[in-house]
Amino acid sequence: MKVSDWLHQHPIQAGVVQEDWSLEQIMEKLLSNSRLNDLYVLDANNQVVGHLSYKKLAKLVLAEHSAHHTRSQILERVVSGTAAELMEAHFVSASPDENLDEILYRQLDHWVEDLPVINQREELLGVINLSDVLLEVMKSNN
Repeated sequence: MKVSDWLHQHPIQAGVVQEDWSLEQIMEKLLSNSRLNDLYVLDANNQVVGHLSYKKLAKLVLAEHSAHHTRSQILERVVSGTAAELMEAHFVSASPDENLDEILYRQLDHWVEDLPVINQREELLGVINLSDVLLEVMKSNN
């Protein structure tokens, strides 16, 4: 099955933020939907330019509640601000013309629950949720 076919059968609205969003705006978006595991940063042309993981954002927000701060945690708190400053510019993704079987191994290798699907114009088409894939596999095995 092609990735594009999977997206058609299992549409999931990806969580997106703009480059200039503050940490507070980012967290409001992330926490507004319990299905969101990650957020993707869009530039002014709606092209995907980065990724914000739930884990990284949680560590950043909860760092102030930690009794001990590492040097990197302190520096991260000082320099953090906008989505563009917090995002990871390099992240794993899939294209719509790939086979689902091929990208699942990539998803598992990188331990990514939501794998973004990005077209040649760097537009976010959706995400493939690993839990949804597992449910489908379990159904087909019964």
